[in-house]
Amino acid sequence: MTSHDVVIAGGGVSGLYCALRLADAGRQVLVLEAAADRWGGRIETEDMDGFIAEYGPMRFEPTLQPRFAALCAELGVGLVDFSGPSADQLATDDADLPEAERGLNSLQLLKRGIMLIMGRQPDDQAWIDALTETDYMRLRKHAQLHGQPLWDMGFWNALSAQGVLSHRALVKLRDTGTFYHMIPENLNAAEWIIWWLRALKTVGQQLASIEGGSARLTEGLLARLQGHPNVTLAGGHRLLRFAPLQLGKPTLALDVATQNGPITLRAERLVLALPRLPLLKLMQCLPEHIGAQLDSVNGFPMLKVFFVSNAPWWSHGQAPQQYANCMPTREIHYFRRPPEADTDGHGMVLLYMDRPSTEFWRHYVIDGDRHDRAEVDQNARIVDAFALFVARDVKRSAESGAGTALKLTDHARRIFGDLSLAETSRYIRDSIITYGIRDWARAPFGAANHGWQPGVRSWKVMEAFKAFDFGSGARNLHIVGEAYSDYQGFIEGALNSAELALATLPAVAVDPALQEPGLGLS
Repeated sequence: MTSHDVVIAGGGVSGLYCALRLADAGRQVLVLEAAADRWGGRIETEDMDGFIAEYGPMRFEPTLQPRFAALCAELGVGLVDFSGPSADQLATDDADLPEAERGLNSLQLLKRGIMLIMGRQPDDQAWIDALTETDYMRLRKHAQLHGQPLWDMGFWNALSAQGVLSHRALVKLRDTGTFYHMIPENLNAAEWIIWWLRALKTVGQQLASIEGGSARLTEGLLARLQGHPNVTLAGGHRLLRFAPLQLGKPTLALDVATQNGPITLRAERLVLALPRLPLLKLMQCLPEHIGAQLDSVNGFPMLKVFFVSNAPWWSHGQAPQQYANCMPTREIHYFRRPPEADTDGHGMVLLYMDRPSTEFWRHYVIDGDRHDRAEVDQNARIVDAFALFVARDVKRSAESGAGTALKLTDHARRIFGDLSLAETSRYIRDSIITYGIRDWARAPFGAANHGWQPGVRSWKVMEAFKAFDFGSGARNLHIVGEAYSDYQGFIEGALNSAELALATLPAVAVDPALQEPGLGLS
């Protein structure tokens, strides 16, 4: 039985980050990753005909996420501005809405509801901009609506409370709203209000992507770890179970599946850097008071589909979101290479969605049991479906003239003006030279990101998960990652969670410059 100082299960950002910090502190670290040929967890960047296809996270807020920004700087990872989706407004009948709700788009309605819940005037932007992480922690613990703690309410229930939003306003928000309104999931009201208060800031906001693709962050971490004498990286190794080697003693026995058969390891400390779904498979190994809290969070399904065309119908500089409301998706993004570098005239389209649109596209995934990376060029039926949706939109644009939001190229306008709908669909289908799909709701991840459930005191769960034991008093087990963090949905949450766990380990320095007083869990 091979002995190790620290074993980390999970080769995503939180696991690799913990490994780096522990190794730098002199600890001997073994990192187990179930995938044999890929690291980075939900970070997944693929090259598609020279385009960067981000199947995982693609946009970040470095000014609001100091640990993420600091890690990028430490690894020499560059950031570039990200062009966010502009609103493609739907004409909706507001006649049945209360007067105060008329004329507001979905984002304005959402902001109005949040501000009324917080007892503020809907236009009090100065209050939002002045909020700090300390304020968020205070809100998380103490904010109430009609005498009930917000942490004990669902977000939908809070928005529906007397004096907040009408149900018709919520229907409009649900059906035409921006990403992450989370109404169908009905997450913890306190946590999701905090999520949106961060997003609604107008001071210090910067939306960025990682230069060269988000996988550069994984590559930077791996480069540091692969050159570190204290680190062993073991791909194709999946943790099956663990238990105390002897009751009341701190040493753990770990059963691990490898490509060459099962092995057993011995570890003084185990870090579980895993999302909720794989943690549930290990629940029988966890102390009862820890396993009982794994369902404190809900998994949020998201799905991405990419199509690369050798005859793009949209012009350079096409704004995102145009005709997103005409097909099953929440967002649509159009990519072309800069005109001076566009030597082949190719382009890429991204569909990015939550429920219910995920239910349409997920049936095009072939490997339903373990969808552990994007499926590229595997199910041509998805191209047929996409081409039919697009054909309707481009025909409409071609027939409407030059003033439409979808800016057709001159060539596309001439071609589509003379073709039938079926011929247009066939033309678009034949132009697709590569495509791919990634459904994050499937195993092994089970979700793109997570949200706290109503009725959960998140800070108490984080306090319990950062360090615990089997009764030995050694507190040598840790759960880290985005799922059970104070910044769900972002790498920042994974890093915050990792820092909480690292602070409990002896001889591991935590950077005081990155300590936010609001992260105290007492």
